[in-house]
Amino acid sequence: MKIDFNIKEILTLPTTIMAALTLASGILLFSPTTILEKMFMIDFRDNYGFIIGIVFIVSLSILIVNLIYKIAKSISDAKAKRDFYATAEKRLLKLNNYQKAIIYELYQQDNRTLPLPLHDGAVLELEQHIMIGKATSEYMVSDLNTASFPYLLHPWVVDELNNKPGLLKDFNDAYNALYEKEFNRSKEQIDYW
Repeated sequence: MKIDFNIKEILTLPTTIMAALTLASGILLFSPTTILEKMFMIDFRDNYGFIIGIVFIVSLSILIVNLIYKIAKSISDAKAKRDFYATAEKRLLKLNNYQKAIIYELYQQDNRTLPLPLHDGAVLELEQHIMIGKATSEYMVSDLNTASFPYLLHPWVVDELNNKPGLLKDFNDAYNALYEKEFNRSKEQIDYW
């Protein structure tokens, strides 16, 4: 019986199979002789004990490294998520009035969705800061120069506005100021003509 182990193949095995290899090789290595005699595995352990030992050490090492990596990643993700929500109000307050007005307009909608200009820098910045996102991946537009795309307000922004009345008032004030500015501008254009 010839057993051919390829270390490269062992290193690329999924974690569950690696755990099974560790368990099986550990049982073969560390079980008392009486148990191995009942399983007729004494000769196998005597003939291939060195290979079983290598498989056990390598698979156990990989399992430990994977475990450490996953624990560190989950801690890092939890810290990043905590920091993201801890600085949410600060990030929302740093927006300019135009961006606050966009968010407030989305907030007022029942479905939190509105078509927004695709080539607007403020909209793109809000999307980069994960405050709004595209509601669909494909959308028909008649003119690419004035393309609008449906955007939705992310739930964490809605939660911040719902839970912090001062923040909501600030966004409402920015929206009203922008609306008043646009109204006065359109009124001046009408008076001009």
